[in-house]
Amino acid sequence: MLLSYLLPLVLGDKYDHDIGDNVAYTTHSLSHPYSTNGMDIPHWDYSGDTSIADKYIRLTPDRQSKRGQLWNREPWNPTGKSAQKNTAPFEVHTRFEVSGQGTKLFGDGMAIWLTKQKGGTGPIFGNPDGFIGLGILFDTYSNLNQGHQQYISVILGDGKQAYDHDKDGGDAKLAGCEFNFRPASGHDYVDTRIVYDGFLLRMYVAMSDDPWEECFIVRKVKIPKGYYFGITAATGDLADNHDVISFKVIDPTPMSDEERADVQDRIDLDIGAGVDAEEHHDPQYNGPGVSRQADHVELPLWVTLSAIGCVAVLAGIVFFFTSRGAKTGSRH
Repeated sequence: MLLSYLLPLVLGDKYDHDIGDNVAYTTHSLSHPYSTNGMDIPHWDYSGDTSIADKYIRLTPDRQSKRGQLWNREPWNPTGKSAQKNTAPFEVHTRFEVSGQGTKLFGDGMAIWLTKQKGGTGPIFGNPDGFIGLGILFDTYSNLNQGHQQYISVILGDGKQAYDHDKDGGDAKLAGCEFNFRPASGHDYVDTRIVYDGFLLRMYVAMSDDPWEECFIVRKVKIPKGYYFGITAATGDLADNHDVISFKVIDPTPMSDEERADVQDRIDLDIGAGVDAEEHHDPQYNGPGVSRQADHVELPLWVTLSAIGCVAVLAGIVFFFTSRGAKTGSRH
């Protein structure tokens, strides 16, 4: 069972890119060289339009209607120092690049997965709908706004909830952030750091060697052991190259005192706002030390018309008394 509670989004927290002394789990990681014979990737299966190059694994070429999948053969059952009885803590460092001929509109996107099922193909950036587990989506085209709006989001699938493409995920999205991971020109790789530990899911992202920026924190997440890591991508009418450069799984790095205090402050904000027990709640408030972009709210038509009417009435009253005062003054 997957449960989650959200913390407010904060951008700008910065941490080191290095994985430090942590050793990557070989059976769950990818790095150059990927294959000794140009075909097989140890511990990984690939399918669809995926191809292996010298310095990257290309999930899709810059062509329309392509889908590529890359799945770890081994289920995630950690045995390291952070291993727990009922959940599977991890820290994933991924480096990838999205590029292509497009200079204004890009598509469709890619995703990182940790799911009960592996393999198959489908409509969620190359992965089937109705999955069970975790998905982190990198969307380069907004179907809802019909334009260029790159967005990273997290979803937790229960096998029943559908991903609404027309609404860029709709209610399935739990949290996320706007981040331009696909440059309009040239090449620039993206680093992501995804940490799951103590039922807390955090994600940080950076372009090339820039400092980390926090994308989201989701609380009370339960991911059982035995799920599979995967990376998928898809193109539609718009197309891009989706290239995986590296994928490394390590034991979670302990939070610093500063990070731990910040997280606790934000948990206290959830409790203070009365949303601590609400499942899949996306906070709409600002608290001390919390900075987030204001959400766009569509007002009902009657509210807009009423507001216009009130403004018109007030303007009429002001005009009436102003005109009356002017006439009174002219009699003297």
